[in-house]
Amino acid sequence: MDWIRRNFDLKAIALVAAVVLWFIFNRLSASQTSTKTLEVPLAVHGVASGLVANVPTQQVSVEIAGVRSALEDVAPSDFIAYVDCSGKRAGTYGLPVAVIGQNQHPVSVTPATAIVVLEVYAYRRVPVIADPGDGSAFVGQIDPNTVVVAGGQSEVTRVFAAQAIVPTASVTKPVSVSIKPIPVDIRLATVGGVTVAPASVRISVAPRKIKV
Repeated sequence: MDWIRRNFDLKAIALVAAVVLWFIFNRLSASQTSTKTLEVPLAVHGVASGLVANVPTQQVSVEIAGVRSALEDVAPSDFIAYVDCSGKRAGTYGLPVAVIGQNQHPVSVTPATAIVVLEVYAYRRVPVIADPGDGSAFVGQIDPNTVVVAGGQSEVTRVFAAQAIVPTASVTKPVSVSIKPIPVDIRLATVGGVTVAPASVRISVAPRKIKV
């Protein structure tokens, strides 16, 4: 214990000084201004009746500044990012991104503007085609055999059919499955930006007959 008693006063002073410096450092660090970047979903407001909006930008980066301790609990849900399409007709626009925060004011928003394409709302009925996925012919029934696709006019006109991929290769007895049809063009490439109603179709699949 001699090493503890030796220069005890100096060691005690050094310990107290270290604790005081640690406390001061943490207090200063907590009070320093810091920044934080959040990814916030981008919403679209004010779309006129009869139009639909297509926005390639799905989210924006919102940078906020403040005391580090106050920023720790700030989440993307504390903000609303949106573009306002009020009064706009069909066309392509570059609109400013507005951000509203509950208790924080953003320092910057990236991108500051977002491209918005407003199109006339359209819909049409298309057939459902069942695709076994291996190039063979489908054997079975589809209910319903047509669906309604809806969305922007330019995308809806591209839709040739709604494709349902049917796993017939593993079917050994008659089964009935619910499948979500996907809107496709004449080349069977997926067409995005449109909805399908009903969202699923019932397909009755018969097992393949194996030739012997």
